[in-house]
Amino acid sequence: SAARVVSGSLASDFNTTGSFFFFTAGNCWLQQGKNGRCQVLYMPGMSREECCRSGRLGTSWTEEDVPNSTLFRWMIFSETCDNVDCGPGKKCKMNRRSKPRCVCAPDCSNITWKGPVCGSDGKTYRDECALLKSKCKGHPDLEVQYQGKCKKTCHDVMCPGSSTCVVDQTNNAYCVTCNRICPEVTSPDQYLCGNDGIVYASACHLRRATCLLGRSIGVAYEGKCISECQHLPVSFK
Repeated sequence: SAARVVSGSLASDFNTTGSFFFFTAGNCWLQQGKNGRCQVLYMPGMSREECCRSGRLGTSWTEEDVPNSTLFRWMIFSETCDNVDCGPGKKCKMNRRSKPRCVCAPDCSNITWKGPVCGSDGKTYRDECALLKSKCKGHPDLEVQYQGKCKKTCHDVMCPGSSTCVVDQTNNAYCVTCNRICPEVTSPDQYLCGNDGIVYASACHLRRATCLLGRSIGVAYEGKCISECQHLPVSFK
């Protein structure tokens, strides 16, 4: 058997041979919170070796000497927003169950346009800040298309930068950047017949023509356009 003396952050054991040996005493914890803070104290004044030997799942050990008042506060208020990094556009808030959680809180202080905006998903948002909140909540690719409500025509649509307004096949107006250069076509398999009866060398060439035209052209079928329908391949699906 051995007697234990705890003083500060050092503890000593007096074994049956009559000799003392010292080790660093710390706190053994049963659980670690999502914010990285230890919670649910198992036993204070315990060495790391003893804590790890306890065999309890999820135990953690800290060597700092923590006052009893702090330990009590950690046990009662085990999880807080202290040191919780939620990342850009989010902040930590305590929920009704006194648990910290990250909520969307984009910085809207630099937004000058206060009116509605049209998003890249074709939906109208109350303002850009509302769009940023939706982007934070699981739509990372969501961007502002143009200011104002989403429209069915390009009339009065002011696209930012060098982008151009295009009406797609669903009659929704979008702002896109026209790709002026398309890679060289290496295979006739890339040919597309547009709904306008024009042969396009590739999908890139069709998109470029659509962008410059300002409305959707669409694909009639793959390959070069032919004049007689009886020569079209039949597809069974």
